[in-house]
Amino acid sequence: MKKFTIFTGTRAEYGLLKYLIKALTIEKDFETNLIVAASHLSPKFGETINEIKVDGIEPSFYIPLRIDSEENGMCLQTADIMIEVSKVLKELNPDYLILLGDRFETFGTAAAGHLLGIKIIHIHGGESTLGAIDDKLRHAISQLSTLHFTSAKVHKERVEKMGFPQDKVFNVGPMAIDGILNTIELNKKEFSRKTNFIFGQNNFLVTFHPETLSSDLGMEGLDNLLKVLKEIDCNILFTSPNADKGFELILKKIKAFVIETKPKSIFIPSLGQELYLNALRLLDCVIGNSSSGIVEAPLIGANIINIGNRQEGRFRFGKVINVNKNYYSIKNAINNSVSKSRTIDNKNNFSEYKKLRSPSKAILDVLRNYD
Repeated sequence: MKKFTIFTGTRAEYGLLKYLIKALTIEKDFETNLIVAASHLSPKFGETINEIKVDGIEPSFYIPLRIDSEENGMCLQTADIMIEVSKVLKELNPDYLILLGDRFETFGTAAAGHLLGIKIIHIHGGESTLGAIDDKLRHAISQLSTLHFTSAKVHKERVEKMGFPQDKVFNVGPMAIDGILNTIELNKKEFSRKTNFIFGQNNFLVTFHPETLSSDLGMEGLDNLLKVLKEIDCNILFTSPNADKGFELILKKIKAFVIETKPKSIFIPSLGQELYLNALRLLDCVIGNSSSGIVEAPLIGANIINIGNRQEGRFRFGKVINVNKNYYSIKNAINNSVSKSRTIDNKNNFSEYKKLRSPSKAILDVLRNYD
């Protein structure tokens, strides 16, 4: 029997892993354990452990972390992860450790697994985000891994250029496809009932994360975005930033804006995958610097405005409007978005991706035959 351990430390990562976790759990020849850590267990980020349990998935181990936005916060959390994950991995003794993406929590887990001699399976490697500290962490995780599942051909080629043979690198497409194809579509009335969001003339979904390689952590872009939004007749749904350095200041600014502009603005730390994907579909524009605006939003046919450098270099899965952090660039992009319907390019793009096979099923097929 093959033994797998899966790690998740954030809501976004879990949403992409959910259907793979379920598939592995019911596979009779596999033993699968799930480690849930970090922001999943924090009230600041919506205690998304509850979303995991609602999905019928029972974690095997919980690893709470200090959530600290100080200068060395990520260093301390990475060290904590290595210590605590190493204890769990030593107890579970898995054959394979499955990791997705590029978070510092994931990097710490990869380092622990590698030092314990556990084979690492990396999903969504080979991608590029030149404006974030995650970029080098992602490549480091790939280098520590044995088997790779990428989201696009260009990412597969990039992993192979790292020195990995072709039979260890598989392009299965973006994991978001599973969530999009399996999510129940809500209408606006149903969405409002579940979230208390009030639809108006122009409706925006905003997610803004710290820009970890910028001296101001991206605050110029956030300040100018909030200034523009205050001047436009719009209703806004904000979600929480990730736990990178600077997140507390972002939260403070967003919460102050919501208090000043309610009931037109609402803050929900985490929507959960079903509501988030419906928000991408129902609201008029997605604004911010989240990877979901580069991957999920184009696939689902949304209008997207990506602000700043955080996602620089990342492969776009459809049409994305990229703007710098100054006030007029953001204002012009938003004004153009409210005057146009959803992009035909992205609607057609999603129809093509719907023809693809489930990435989770493709991974499962490889794992069944892999030693």
